[in-house]
Amino acid sequence: MEDKGGKQKLKKELGLWATTAIVIGQMLGTGIFMAPQGLAELANPAAAVLGMAIAGGGTLLLAWTFSKMSEENPVTGSAIVNTLDAFGPLPAFMVGWSYWCGCWVANGAIILGGINYLSYFFPVFATDGFAKYGLTLVVLWFYTLLDIKGVKEAGIMNLVVTIMKILPIVIFIVIAAMNFDSKNLSTVSAASVAGMKTLPVAIAYCLWSFIGFEGACVNAGEVKDTSIIKKATMFGTLAIAVIYILLLILAAGNMDQASLAASQSPFSDIMRKATGAYWVGGFISVMAFISAFGCVGAWVNSAGRIAYSLSEYHLFPGPMAKIHKKYKTPVNGLVVNGVLMTIIMLLAYFNKQGSLYNFFLLLATMAFLVFYAFGAASEIVLSGKKIRPFNIWNFLKSSCISLLAFAYSVYTIYGSGADYVMYGFLLILMGFPFFIYEKLKVEADEERLQ
Repeated sequence: MEDKGGKQKLKKELGLWATTAIVIGQMLGTGIFMAPQGLAELANPAAAVLGMAIAGGGTLLLAWTFSKMSEENPVTGSAIVNTLDAFGPLPAFMVGWSYWCGCWVANGAIILGGINYLSYFFPVFATDGFAKYGLTLVVLWFYTLLDIKGVKEAGIMNLVVTIMKILPIVIFIVIAAMNFDSKNLSTVSAASVAGMKTLPVAIAYCLWSFIGFEGACVNAGEVKDTSIIKKATMFGTLAIAVIYILLLILAAGNMDQASLAASQSPFSDIMRKATGAYWVGGFISVMAFISAFGCVGAWVNSAGRIAYSLSEYHLFPGPMAKIHKKYKTPVNGLVVNGVLMTIIMLLAYFNKQGSLYNFFLLLATMAFLVFYAFGAASEIVLSGKKIRPFNIWNFLKSSCISLLAFAYSVYTIYGSGADYVMYGFLLILMGFPFFIYEKLKVEADEERLQ
């Protein structure tokens, strides 16, 4: 596909179900499978469920804001393009760079989480770093090559995998509901986590499970019909929020908080406890691996599109905007993403203390929050330009949802902790040389043409 100037463009091949699968696929990864353990350690059942509900509500505000922007301006890159229009090239680069880094850093963590669950059947993956790394490369480059072949093919794969991982969740819900014991809801893992004082940390912890709701918006330039973007984003986000809350309630009602906090694979342990069967725990382990597998595919897709968008708008080196002649996909962006993830996972798997993995996970969350905050702020600016007559009441009426979404983003950045806010800032600064080089190159090319 080419534009009027003969430049290669991305193909519009994503329909409603494939687009919805990207949204759900990016969110429904390994995060929720460890959430009962993490929340039991940091909070209590009431604070955990309320925290998940608040995180879901905040994500719905962001989802509405992002889908509104993408309907009005359906381009690949989402908040990057809107930040460029609202604030200029430097903020747009900061947003895109942060999100792009978040994609390939977080994807490595998602693969690791999935392989850890797979070690239930194959213990070698729990002890042998080379075995883990080998399987990681297979999963990573399978999806990279699939995405190079075409977004339609990758979308179909995401749809199939999404269906595969939703069906086992339904089975878990049924079995867990049959063995629900409300007495477990009154337990705590430690006296220090009793009460609602743990709510802020619970909200911050739940955020990771919702990252990825913007998948349809990031790929808006490849969606067949702009009306699909809002439908897929809102439906996918709402469905995931309901599933997460239900899973948390059922997990808390099937096992006391102390046992959940000590569990390495909470969903597997819950199913084994409820049924007394080893194979049921294995079933959940397979489910977690499939969820991670599908989530990786969705994030590989988005990482390639973000790099393409940055380069297309001269915010990143030009070669990243290269489109494959046959498949019309951002081949260079996808390959570079694969190479960087390969390096990241090499470091993570052979880090004996395991701290590097946790560091990457939290850093990725901080990186995504920059994208969300600027996305909401951009919608406020661009919508505000259309307000006539402009006054405080018309401004609040037009921007109330986006203002709430922005406030939620700022709060979650605060909740990430001072250390990771600092690391996120340093990550942004590390990208400046690329921006400076491209800016000077564009200016030199313009002078040469004059």
